[in-house]
Amino acid sequence: MPESWAFESIFHFTVSASNFERSLAFYQRLGFQLLRDNRDIVWPDFVAENFGMRRAQGRGALLALGPEPHHVRLDLIEWLEPRWEGPRTDLPIGERVPRIIAIRTRNLRAAWAELCARGIEFIRPPRDPDPALGIESVVCCRDPDGNLIELIEYMPGVLGSRIEHLTKR
Repeated sequence: MPESWAFESIFHFTVSASNFERSLAFYQRLGFQLLRDNRDIVWPDFVAENFGMRRAQGRGALLALGPEPHHVRLDLIEWLEPRWEGPRTDLPIGERVPRIIAIRTRNLRAAWAELCARGIEFIRPPRDPDPALGIESVVCCRDPDGNLIELIEYMPGVLGSRIEHLTKR
């Protein structure tokens, strides 16, 4: 990269919702904090121009994960113009290509227990530790639109899965 500029981090990512209130309640129950409620804001024309769209309007909220000043942010949007048709529903959920949000988690089993008590339904219980891959545990749930939320805890000092231990084709 040139020395005059640099990427710093991901500022936010966008999740499309078929029902804004239902998805907002889910992500807040998961632990995201509401930073800004944008459900009644009329978007300026430059939003559509920036995205290369003819028109852009939605109901949304900006949510944050974590206490850090540069925390990860989720821009939750129910698209009104153009209307988002939602996820592909002609296939059983187990046969669809998942859209995944992976969240690094500290003390995953405690998080899993608390989130279960809050009503979050998980696909299966947390996995046992896998020292070869450096994974302490992993567990997944789905948001109301079928997005997969993956909670993952790595072993101390491990920054990501040690995939070199996996079998190659």
